[in-house]
Amino acid sequence: MITPKELINCITRPAPDKSERSNIYRFDRNERTTTFSYEEFRGMLSTLMPYDFVAYGELEPFYEKTAEWLNVERGNVLFTSGSDTGIKAVFEAFVGTGDEVLNLLPNYAMFSVYSKMFGASEIKGHYEKNLTLNVTKFIAKISDKTKLVIVSNPGHTGTVIGEKDLVRVGEVAARHGSLIIVDEAYHHFYPETMIGHINQFQNLVIVRTFSKAFGLASLRIGLLIGCEEVIGNLYRVKLVHEITGVAAKIGKYMLENLHIMQNHVNSVNQGKEVLYDRLLKIGFKILKSESNFVFFEYPEQFNVLSFISELQKQKIYIKGPFTEHPFDRHLRITVGDSAQMEVLCNAIEGVVLNMGVKT
Repeated sequence: MITPKELINCITRPAPDKSERSNIYRFDRNERTTTFSYEEFRGMLSTLMPYDFVAYGELEPFYEKTAEWLNVERGNVLFTSGSDTGIKAVFEAFVGTGDEVLNLLPNYAMFSVYSKMFGASEIKGHYEKNLTLNVTKFIAKISDKTKLVIVSNPGHTGTVIGEKDLVRVGEVAARHGSLIIVDEAYHHFYPETMIGHINQFQNLVIVRTFSKAFGLASLRIGLLIGCEEVIGNLYRVKLVHEITGVAAKIGKYMLENLHIMQNHVNSVNQGKEVLYDRLLKIGFKILKSESNFVFFEYPEQFNVLSFISELQKQKIYIKGPFTEHPFDRHLRITVGDSAQMEVLCNAIEGVVLNMGVKT
């Protein structure tokens, strides 16, 4: 039997998902929960020709449009096949066996997977119970052994870290020769960005995705942004063809029609207001979010597995239960439009009443 490398042998990944999801309410994966209108869909398809399916993609028009959109130079940008491939490229280019990686948890699971895959020692930082970040405590974990610091903003808590605090993290990381990733996957649900600092900090890499606000999860368009030297080093480990030509054409179309993305963001923000109002009235404690998801807390004696099962019988899927700090006794909802959130809240209210529990 051929055995894998020892580092690979210790990695556990979830089993393949074989479910059919087109006929359910998908409130569990932080993807767009509504489909594009026929007008929007026809517009995307109108950019494609038979040639685009047989030839390797011509990516430069998308690169140029993206650099213009971000107000950066072409050399500051690298496309990747989803943001997870971009994150992997950072590890491939900069992280080796024995290096320390400081990861602010909870975070995107692939950060921890890649730490194991590349033999790094993961140093864990945590949010406080109230979901704020004690920046002084966090930066105290950065040392000369730290090769990479990882912060998502907005975070996987739904909360945000102010620009001044991120600058502090970047400054300390720079003094120790550490690279810093700021994962802005949920940018557009929260307008602040660190892009303006990419030339100030030669150690900064910003990760973006077209899967969230743009709603193109299936096309796998990720984006790395940084100074030309950092992007040049990441270019060395890129795939031969970063993304497909089909993805590039549709991505460019979305940048030329930003109202599609903004309308979706507005729709999600309206959906959040429905959740804030109705879940509170039902009796749950809800955490406000700067992302496209919302966490809510259930009581100690609540039969959460039965609750989830009853929702699934109605073809409604949410995420959880979570059991670790800071989300012990929490469930998470990917936010759709207000109509979807009314359907969800009606179902939740009905299940709670049928279970005969007090929230």
